[in-house]
Amino acid sequence: MSRKLTEASVLETGEKVIAGSVRPDGTVRKERRIRAGYVPQDEQPVYQSRGTLAKQNVPTCPGMDEAEVAALKQQAAKGKKPSSAASQAPKPKPAPASRSTATAAPSTSAAVAAAPLPAAAAPQPPAAVPPLEPEDAKVALEKQIRNLKKKIRQCSDLAEKKQAGAALDTDQEEKLARSAAWELEVQQLEAELGKLRV
Repeated sequence: MSRKLTEASVLETGEKVIAGSVRPDGTVRKERRIRAGYVPQDEQPVYQSRGTLAKQNVPTCPGMDEAEVAALKQQAAKGKKPSSAASQAPKPKPAPASRSTATAAPSTSAAVAAAPLPAAAAPQPPAAVPPLEPEDAKVALEKQIRNLKKKIRQCSDLAEKKQAGAALDTDQEEKLARSAAWELEVQQLEAELGKLRV
């Protein structure tokens, strides 16, 4: 069908009308009237959601000059890093050091804890991390002492069960065997804690 057949002509009354035509098989198409305000589906604007419309109407940064925004967009299009305002943005702060290094081996003796680890196995702290303060060391020692005393209490409970005739499994037997070493370690840690308090 040619474009002339589907074009609407405006009548003297102001109505739009698509004129009738003859089909290839000989039948006649009727004349069609177009009501006022009608927009054909092909000419309808593409639907845009509220979110899309809101993104289009977002203002630029308050206080930022339009020329500066245009310069930043051009630099971004070229693949360069912006040199002016974006370079003044605050740099991320290094993550705070975790206290897990002081409490990594709560059940080992002080001599074993002081032994150096191989370079591959030792965790590398960041260069800007300050050494542990005396308060942190005190807290870490107190925590180790509490943990060891708890294990010793559990061992004494297991010893009472064993004396009462209860059968202990292998893990419980191993725990009972380690109780003497834990008591020595508690004494060493309490001595270290006494030195820190002085």
